[in-house]
Amino acid sequence: MSSDCKQCFICLKSDGLEACQACPVLMCRRHKVVHRGKTGKCFPYKVENRGKLGRILVATRNIRKGEIICHEVPAIVGPYSRSRPQCLQCFKLLQPEHVYCCEGCGYPVCGEQCGQGSYHKEECMVFRQAGLKVSVEDVECFDSQYSAISVLRLLLLLEKEKFAEETGSNIEEEYLLGLSGSLMDHNEERREEQPGIWEFEEECMVDFIQQKCQLHGRFSGEEIHSANGKIMMNAASLELPETGYGRGAGLFPIYAMMNTSCRNNTKSNVLPDHSVEILAKVRIRAGEEITNQYHKPDKAAIIRRQTMREKWFFDCSCARCCDPTELGSHFSSLLCSNKRCAGPVVSTDTQHITADWACQVCELTVKIETVRNILETSEAVIDNPAPQDGPVEHFERVLNSLSTVLHPGNYLLQEVKQKLALMYGNMMPYTMDKLSTPARERKIQLCHDVIDSLSKVEAGLSSWHIAMLTEL
Repeated sequence: MSSDCKQCFICLKSDGLEACQACPVLMCRRHKVVHRGKTGKCFPYKVENRGKLGRILVATRNIRKGEIICHEVPAIVGPYSRSRPQCLQCFKLLQPEHVYCCEGCGYPVCGEQCGQGSYHKEECMVFRQAGLKVSVEDVECFDSQYSAISVLRLLLLLEKEKFAEETGSNIEEEYLLGLSGSLMDHNEERREEQPGIWEFEEECMVDFIQQKCQLHGRFSGEEIHSANGKIMMNAASLELPETGYGRGAGLFPIYAMMNTSCRNNTKSNVLPDHSVEILAKVRIRAGEEITNQYHKPDKAAIIRRQTMREKWFFDCSCARCCDPTELGSHFSSLLCSNKRCAGPVVSTDTQHITADWACQVCELTVKIETVRNILETSEAVIDNPAPQDGPVEHFERVLNSLSTVLHPGNYLLQEVKQKLALMYGNMMPYTMDKLSTPARERKIQLCHDVIDSLSKVEAGLSSWHIAMLTEL
């Protein structure tokens, strides 16, 4: 986006703009509410369209490490599509002896307050108008009557956002960003590549909303599939107590605009009030892209890229995925089988997960099937200790045996090193008071190896980094 192009920092529209008095950002009436945080300080991000990258978030100024980049409340929250019966307001799981149900629709809720809660009230009105009275017989098993709740909530929101956009209403009075409709649903790919999920949506969402809720003239089957696709592709899990609560997801349109990077520069926290807070893991320069992470960084590209293709229908093109050495970490690399060489074996084409691999020194080619077999065999070695070995002895033996086929930086060896670093000094008979000098030195070496390797693939101070530093 050129510097002289006048557009809203979120929606990129040019109508009714207002200039921020504290920073060089323009905003429309609808989106000025999300430009500042609770303290009144401007959030340092804006949306740009950048060629093949599409719509992304970028820094409007230099952002300090640890600084809050954005704080966003969810457009909708709701239960997972395959949920046990739970309160539709607070997500508490229901007990067999539970008796209180919403007077309007019959769904079990914690009490009158939850029955009249903000999350449940709109769908309850739909149920009442359709004459739907739900009966939940078994609160300990999956119940398909919960499968369409989140989808219905999103459909009702999209309907309101469309009306608000067409009439210019509900800008000051209600929090309607008008951004959820632009989220990707990947309906074409999902219909073709996930027929089982598509059939589940037809049976448990389309039929429920169109027939039981009598909304067949209001929401088409394609719109219902699209709403679920938007949730599947973009929603984040809510942070709920581990015991006594079900599972829930929230849809955060601004958060969803961030592109993924396997060495991202932010950390996202879903807070107890179901809002999301995005923090800078490292210093981010003005104009730099602000990135999220779809997959944990502790797996190799051969695994990450396949997961992202199967679950989110895209091929990651971040710097780490495009580099066959994964930013010099060799997190995926094998060792050349030519003993006179023993060079790193890496992918010959990082943009295709089925491409063959080759040694970077002698150029010996290795078929992708062989690569997968080596990794699977290595995992089996790690998971099957000899009966006579204790945990420390087993993992030390694993490092020794796999060091001839896997590069020292390979993710499987790094996982083993992390485990060993934690075992030395913390378990019998290797507690710190009994640890020999060589064993202490071994522990220190393992910690430094892990820190050196994983620091190349993950920015900032992460949980594993803290764990290793604590052990030193």
